[in-house]
Amino acid sequence: MKKVILLVMLMPLPAFGQIIENFESGLSGKWIQSPEGRWSAEISESLSGNYSLHHVYDNPASGKDYIGISLENLHLSEGTTTWSFLLRHGYEPSSSNKWLVYLTCDTDPDSVGSEAHLNGYAVGVNLTGYDDTLRLWKIRQGMASVVAGTKLNWQTGIGTRNPAKITVERTGAGTWNIEVTDYQNNVAAQASGTDRELINAGWFILSYTYSSTRDRLLWMDDMEIDGVFYEDTSPPEITGIKTIGTNLLEIVFDEEADPADMIPSNFFLNGVTAMAVNCIYVTPVKYLVEFPVKFINKQINNLLIKHLCDKRGNCAENATQQFTPLRADPGDIIISEIMADPSPPVSLPQKEYLEITNRSDFSFNLGSWSLLFNDEKVILPSMLISPGEYIIICPVTDTSLFRDYGRVAGLKPFPALNDDGKILTLRDSLGSFIHGLEYSSDWYGDALKKGGGWSLEMIDTDYPFYTDGNWEVSSSKKGGTPGNSNSASRRNADKLFEGICNAFPTDSLTIHVTFSETVIRMDDHAGVIYLNEETIAEIIPDDILLRRFIIRPGKQMVKGDIYSLSIPSDLTDFAGNSILKSSFRFGIPETAPKGDIVFNELLFNPLPGDPDYIELYNISEKVLDASRLYLASINETGDTSDLITLSFEPRCILPESFFAVTTDRDKVISRYYSGDQENIFRIQKLPSMPDDKGHLLLLNEKAEIIDEVRYSEKMHHPLLSGNEGIALEKIRPDIASSDPAAWHSASESSGWGSPGSPNSVYVPDPEEKDLITLSSGRISPDNDGYEDALVIDINPEGNGNIVSVTIFDETGAYVRKLTENFLAGSHAAIVWDGTAGNGFLVDSGIYIILIELYNDKGKTKSWKKVCAVIRN
Repeated sequence: MKKVILLVMLMPLPAFGQIIENFESGLSGKWIQSPEGRWSAEISESLSGNYSLHHVYDNPASGKDYIGISLENLHLSEGTTTWSFLLRHGYEPSSSNKWLVYLTCDTDPDSVGSEAHLNGYAVGVNLTGYDDTLRLWKIRQGMASVVAGTKLNWQTGIGTRNPAKITVERTGAGTWNIEVTDYQNNVAAQASGTDRELINAGWFILSYTYSSTRDRLLWMDDMEIDGVFYEDTSPPEITGIKTIGTNLLEIVFDEEADPADMIPSNFFLNGVTAMAVNCIYVTPVKYLVEFPVKFINKQINNLLIKHLCDKRGNCAENATQQFTPLRADPGDIIISEIMADPSPPVSLPQKEYLEITNRSDFSFNLGSWSLLFNDEKVILPSMLISPGEYIIICPVTDTSLFRDYGRVAGLKPFPALNDDGKILTLRDSLGSFIHGLEYSSDWYGDALKKGGGWSLEMIDTDYPFYTDGNWEVSSSKKGGTPGNSNSASRRNADKLFEGICNAFPTDSLTIHVTFSETVIRMDDHAGVIYLNEETIAEIIPDDILLRRFIIRPGKQMVKGDIYSLSIPSDLTDFAGNSILKSSFRFGIPETAPKGDIVFNELLFNPLPGDPDYIELYNISEKVLDASRLYLASINETGDTSDLITLSFEPRCILPESFFAVTTDRDKVISRYYSGDQENIFRIQKLPSMPDDKGHLLLLNEKAEIIDEVRYSEKMHHPLLSGNEGIALEKIRPDIASSDPAAWHSASESSGWGSPGSPNSVYVPDPEEKDLITLSSGRISPDNDGYEDALVIDINPEGNGNIVSVTIFDETGAYVRKLTENFLAGSHAAIVWDGTAGNGFLVDSGIYIILIELYNDKGKTKSWKKVCAVIRN
């Protein structure tokens, strides 16, 4: 009996061979049927010669039968493979009566019925749908897609009476060609397609689906397969390796590997410590392997497979493969120029644009990258950006206007670039942050050019996350330099990383932390960030520019406690600067009632060009939220201004701490060297503060007045020749702000002000709480910041005490009444600044202080204290 002819040249190199079957000697035992007994080599109505393969089972019900032959030594990737056969279907095809020939598939005939996991290539009609068109299909995990579709309708083009010859060819490069000739050898159809995927060439299978009355109507003959056949004696080899994201590998083998080896514990990255955590089947020759650590970007990485076998038992130990991931890091591609206001134009097109620059040594495809304009996302087109290259990004309708200036990428839509500023963010195809900034019209620094027609340019592209100090208006005569080196380009190093700007708890388990600039790899430090003595449980980015983060502590925080957040000192910014402020104290805020926080320093008559400022002091034991406190002023007619929030973002004011606000923080810091810049904050505007006198209110979120002050230029030291640029400071924060005597001109030695730090004229509380205590036995009212004023502390028993204080000279002559019938309660602090009742300073000498007290029991007491006044 004639057998299947299998020609294989036993050579170490690939060799061409054939499988030929004409069924003239019957049905060979190499054919596997499922179920058995459904097919035979029959003489009845043979297609060629005496015998043809024929479906012979008379099934009383509908059925689906298979017959196939093994292709275990066929290697599709190593040359061209050709399949050809004659086929006749004796009934018009439909969704329930059809045939399909699996040219190659990874499933044997006994298992092909469960098609959910089948992978292969097949030719046939009505695999999906019922239009009777002949197509070449790819099947992955049971899902079919068209590789090549002919226009041949099998029912009308071939019919049921005669056979047709089908020839399919696959080149080693993955090009597929299909041709159909009718029984008269006329070409009935041709088609081509490309699919390079390698699927295990396990079986050639004929599938027949039929209804109960349409069985026994399928014939096949003259089947021939030409290709590269040789016995496999080698273990699987990796033919393709691709990184997906930061820790996922796509691995393609040249043949199907033993599934027992496709487990995470068999794969290692860069040594034997980083074992895979997941191994995902894609096809018989393709797997996704996930690792718990990131690949080393732009460097050679090593994959180790401890044990690797194919299904024939060919094995390799410690198989290795090198690969080099290439993904853009933050700062590789940057936004380097912004034309937000092109009108009126200088000489460039009157259109908005951005410029991006590749500052790395690698080329990147921008396909599926995105630009975010605030929260509006636009996808970039697929294009390669080479090292050092610039690309102009503009609306797609404006691309022709910018082509003369350089390479252009058109976006649709292209959201408007606000003149005053906007957040711009560049992300790669995985959504990873590459670059971003929040530009501002303040960056122009030129009132004329700010009016339009001039772009903003980055000064030093080596420091792309150095924002405010690294941008300026273009000096090009064209108004900008799209597609070319910036006119502003020069050395401008980023030398400072301020660090934590704010930490605020929104609830007992959530802390919002703000940094002075973008922090690229905060997640690398998650395990060494501490809240008091305990490591935090979680850290999550909270804005697209990576300046704000949400930190979750391991246990609940409680009101009344002060917490310290500590960031590792080795945290750096993009430029490599070490963090300066790596710790921050805060607490859960409470509502501020009257008297919890008070006015403590005022600058209402600044030098020309300088701003006003207001300093507050928290005299309570509570943590207060600055965003829930408001400033207002009252004018001479008694009208109250609009409320102005003390902070645009929630911010803690700790007990016994200062909080100063101004409209120009930098000018205040540079002018007043005794101030503490950590306690000085920028505010959009201040309430009206006239130079001669004013009335200020501090309110809480319930619009309740917490503190108020009426100031006047007459409250300044009488020896001063002028008041410009000199702040009024309180002698002591807990003295009533409404008491004019509580205020004093800042000392000259302090630089005329101390915003955010202890006042230059501060007089501390006495250590011993005697009934009557003087802050000193002498005063020298020369405004040098030392003993400029006298504080008289009175600590009587009970709450209904009324106090009067009078100053006499050493002869007993009346000098001044400091207070009369003042309701002191259980404590009072009375201030004398060395002036007489006429507002002028007294002469040097000894002065007698008469304190008279009348309590709620009707008893009167009086004391005389002596103080020396020393004037130079």
